[in-house]
Amino acid sequence: MSELIAPLAFVFIGSAILLLLVSRIGLPAVPLYIVVGLAIGEFIPPGLTLELAQLGIAFLVFVFGVNVEPERFFSVARDSEYVAAAQLFIVGGATFAVGFLLGLEPVSAAFFATAASLSSSLVGRKLAKTDIRENLIHGRLTESIHFVQDLFAIGIILVLSSAVFIPEAATTGTVLDGVALPLGYGVMILGVALAIRVYLFDFLVSLSGDSDELIMLTSIALLISFLALSEFVGVSIAVGAFAAGLAITRDFDANLSLQSALESIETFFTAIFFVTLGSLVAIPNVDVVALAIALGVSIVILKPVVTIVVLIREGYDARTACLTSFSLDQVSEFSLILAISGLLAGQITQQLFEVIILASAVTMITSTITYQYDDRIYRAFARTGVFDRVNTPNIEHGIETAKPLEDHVIVIGYGKLGSGVTAVCRDNETTVVIVESDPDRYELARDFHDTCVFGDAMSEQTWERLNPSAAKAIISTSSQRGLSSYLLSKETDADLILRADRIPEAIELHNQGAAYVTVPDFLASEQFGETISRLLEADAEPTALREENRRLLREQVSDARIVGQFPVDYLEYHR
Repeated sequence: MSELIAPLAFVFIGSAILLLLVSRIGLPAVPLYIVVGLAIGEFIPPGLTLELAQLGIAFLVFVFGVNVEPERFFSVARDSEYVAAAQLFIVGGATFAVGFLLGLEPVSAAFFATAASLSSSLVGRKLAKTDIRENLIHGRLTESIHFVQDLFAIGIILVLSSAVFIPEAATTGTVLDGVALPLGYGVMILGVALAIRVYLFDFLVSLSGDSDELIMLTSIALLISFLALSEFVGVSIAVGAFAAGLAITRDFDANLSLQSALESIETFFTAIFFVTLGSLVAIPNVDVVALAIALGVSIVILKPVVTIVVLIREGYDARTACLTSFSLDQVSEFSLILAISGLLAGQITQQLFEVIILASAVTMITSTITYQYDDRIYRAFARTGVFDRVNTPNIEHGIETAKPLEDHVIVIGYGKLGSGVTAVCRDNETTVVIVESDPDRYELARDFHDTCVFGDAMSEQTWERLNPSAAKAIISTSSQRGLSSYLLSKETDADLILRADRIPEAIELHNQGAAYVTVPDFLASEQFGETISRLLEADAEPTALREENRRLLREQVSDARIVGQFPVDYLEYHR
């Protein structure tokens, strides 16, 4: 126990001191944890460091699985599969060839290529946390691509860690079993997790009653059970941790309490993982540096280029493609698990292990920087004209009209608010151009409106198609502050109608030139307050008030101005 306490003391004391010093500067935590690990690496025994790293990775993979909501990104699942497959085959294939040419054995080159082709869902989720929470299209793509890559990673781990890569397997005739059995066990573990998610987890929650502590203990018990199952069948604990996360559905009453509790524990294991990662970085020799540079180029340059090309070919605008790519340019934690397992099993050399660790530490730092300045980097490339000739069928569809766009209204976003605004404009016989970056909502809008643009409203490529100089009004239904600031920065005589979440922000937008700023929560609270006042009046009739409310709700459902001929599941989709 004392062997464990001392290293943990170094980890947390070092992290706390450094984070305290730079907290006021606003620097991200991940690079700082790695720096702490570099500083205290000599105080932590190497064998214990590997154990701490695997433990930290396992729990963080579990947390990622808990936070995954596949329903959120069904609309971009196919595109995510294309990106993940392209990175695996193009980036991985190219890196395998480079590694082989640099003198690596085929098995070592496979580990080398895996490190280049997979991205870190842990780092990516932390970087894109706000984008995911606000349901922005590049945030959803980031989450979806990481999820698909993690599924690929599990398969790769099961294959590369199987007996087929152990020399004795080939001589004893166990090659087939060496691959088939781990893959079969992995599929079995994931199948058990999905079965628990669908059929058993709600029952376990009901047994816990309203006790947040019992629900938390139930979740941790699931994690330990899956880790034990992985150990029992002889597969990586990362597979069990990921499966345990998937077994926990987010759709239950005490979910917020569970998320809050897991966040605290996640902070603990985040420090362990990234500090131990930094502590594993040794002073490199020339060969290690050369291989690490080759790996870094594949991750930092080739991987984003492949991502951007695939997403643009799938119909996304250049800005969405670029911003998505900047959350994928780092080494995956699954690659680290694979490297640790490969080193302990003698499948890779200490030199290659140091290459992967060094590239991991560097790319996790550079990824934090590129994501922090992602929009600036995109605009710098856009000014070079590299995206000028990018034309996709989806973006061009529906924007061509018999006459040039004039006195039109540009509506950004086709959710509940956007569809209502569009209906009002059409009632007033005003030409409306809808801008939508969500594939499902774009297809819905395109079915019923002629002038629709699929793209990011903050992309110059999208903006130029809207003829904003001749527009009567520009209406944003999104409260994203970056979008509001972008619209205010454009030179146009059109009235800007924006949306904000808070009243101080609305006042600030007014001062910057917005013609009108809506704050839906404030307006709803005003209306709700008026209803309560009526209910409290002595002469008020609760029955009449209820009937009036029911009538208004029915009108909203049946009002042709808002719903029109939309499919039956329209309201369910926007619920």
